[in-house]
Amino acid sequence: MGILLILMSVSCSVLLANLLKYGEANRLAILNVLTINYVVAFGSALLLNFRSGLPLLPDFPLWFWLFCAFIGFIFIANFFLFSRSVHQNGLGVSIAAMRMSLLVPVLLSVGFYGEDLTPAKAAGILLVFAALYLLISGRVKLSFTQIGSAGLLLLIFLFSGTADASLKIFEEEMSAVASEAHLMSAIFFFSLMIGIGVSLQKGDLQRLSRREVMLGAGVGIPNLFSSVFLIQAFAYFDASVVYAVVNMLVVAGGALAGYFYWKDDISRKELTGIALAIVAILLLVVF
Repeated sequence: MGILLILMSVSCSVLLANLLKYGEANRLAILNVLTINYVVAFGSALLLNFRSGLPLLPDFPLWFWLFCAFIGFIFIANFFLFSRSVHQNGLGVSIAAMRMSLLVPVLLSVGFYGEDLTPAKAAGILLVFAALYLLISGRVKLSFTQIGSAGLLLLIFLFSGTADASLKIFEEEMSAVASEAHLMSAIFFFSLMIGIGVSLQKGDLQRLSRREVMLGAGVGIPNLFSSVFLIQAFAYFDASVVYAVVNMLVVAGGALAGYFYWKDDISRKELTGIALAIVAILLLVVF
């Protein structure tokens, strides 16, 4: 069951990335798409609570709301940071900063929560980084020539890592207080409020198109369940394993989707990265 949850989380993440790529390819206003996405994700999370017989607005402690507000800001701010970094640093470097941020939750799981770091798991994690590097550098040449934008890359690394680490913190510290759907509905609510505010300020929301609404609705469902399935997978594997495997498979799955759907070529580096990914999964999950 744990493997199935990981695969479903990965599938949602890959679908999400391809839907956003579709929006970019068709020159849709991505900020509008993201705002509608949070409307749908928030509503879907509330529906999950209702179907499970859970209260829609429980009496959570103040620290829970503050935690969700902070992570909600991190979630949507990361989209803006990533977009600016793609413009300043290039796509390859920005993706590298985002995906390599899995180091943050892995170190949190091992260093703070005391998850066991066996030699096989350590080797698997190292192979994940090697596979990620090959998959990313095989797609876009990495270059750090724009030293002045290093601070932006650091923020993407920290924000992405914080977003992933928040799910582990919830699983360890808050799962007795709220469900996964409660957590995501609260986070998406705060992300939605920020998105609406920025969209109104920029004037984009007033020019909302039907295609943006439809794409945003399509993005919202996988956006929610990629996190829900990820949290549920923690019950079967250590978080350090889940984070490593999911991040690696998302990049590998994106490369394959690009080849079969977007007609991209897969380089020799990417093929080698996928092979290393399979070995890494065996080390992390089987041993």
